[in-house]
Amino acid sequence: MTGCSIAWSLFERRSPLKIVSLDVHAESSQLTAVSDDGEIMLEVMVPTEPDELRRIVGGIPGPKRVVFEEGPLSGLIRDALEDVCDEMVSCDSSRNALISKAEHSDDEEDARNLATLARLGKLYPVYVPEGPQRAWRSLLSHDRSLARLLTSTKNRIKALCRRHGIRYRGIGVFRREGHSKVMEELADSAVRWQMESYYRLLYQLEKERRAAHRALKSMTRSSVELKYLETVPGVGPLTAHTMLAWIVDPDRFKSRNALSAYGGLGLTRHVTNWKAIRSARASKRGQRALKRMLLLAARAAIKGHNALARRYRARIESGWDDRKAIRDIARKILFIACAVWKRKEAYKDELVGIPTPTR
Repeated sequence: MTGCSIAWSLFERRSPLKIVSLDVHAESSQLTAVSDDGEIMLEVMVPTEPDELRRIVGGIPGPKRVVFEEGPLSGLIRDALEDVCDEMVSCDSSRNALISKAEHSDDEEDARNLATLARLGKLYPVYVPEGPQRAWRSLLSHDRSLARLLTSTKNRIKALCRRHGIRYRGIGVFRREGHSKVMEELADSAVRWQMESYYRLLYQLEKERRAAHRALKSMTRSSVELKYLETVPGVGPLTAHTMLAWIVDPDRFKSRNALSAYGGLGLTRHVTNWKAIRSARASKRGQRALKRMLLLAARAAIKGHNALARRYRARIESGWDDRKAIRDIARKILFIACAVWKRKEAYKDELVGIPTPTR
């Protein structure tokens, strides 16, 4: 029997469940396999390629738990290894001081620390969605990038108009008619070419964004949850798509606090010696894309005639400032959306609680 076979034989007898930790990088990843009692049985640098990862991890005998840090390559790791291991954990390393605040950090040390935390049960798992949801999120991020480029191009058109004394208000400067009027007032050929370049870019970005929206609709054509989410005041198609892509399953959250924290609308409080030393403040944790859409939905909802608008006015009358009241409405929209999602029922205005003004 070879030395390698003897090592694996000992490994299999000592540890019924092996910990395989991966410190993932774009080109290569450090793999460390340890037994249940913490003995390192294998350390190797593996190319970050699905076939190589499957070959190495699949060659480790017996049941395995694969742990790795959450990052851009988490989806690739999950797809490559989900059928060659018994359990897979993607974790938030920023919440583990042994990794995030280590004085001496390198690939081997990080992989060992990750395995130690897995053995002690001190990892903070991060939810990794299935392939379709990841593609959905990627498309939503692309749509957001297109929207930013579109806004930037419009601002450049307005800036060039101001620079040359063109009054663009009231002429629909971003429409074809406004385009013609602006070009008539520009005499310099170089400036005319620059403005035409901006307009070509504007029209192309608008075309690309329309195509992105069509792609989103085609991906969710079979989703029955969309029609229920869009009955909630302030929730339009894009907000509903964002909720579906990021929440995925409302039942995966243990409580409302966990749901609001994930949506970026939770509260944080500084504690010393088990006592709160400051009042609760808005937390900066959570999914920014989801938080942004919920705040936009809240702004839209308070303009209508519904219970959410009345709730907002009651908060303002109670002395809340606008930002705090809007966060309250956004949080309420999130809770309502998940409720109608789970129940498969349309929004009912009479079920929304409206607090009594306190002053």
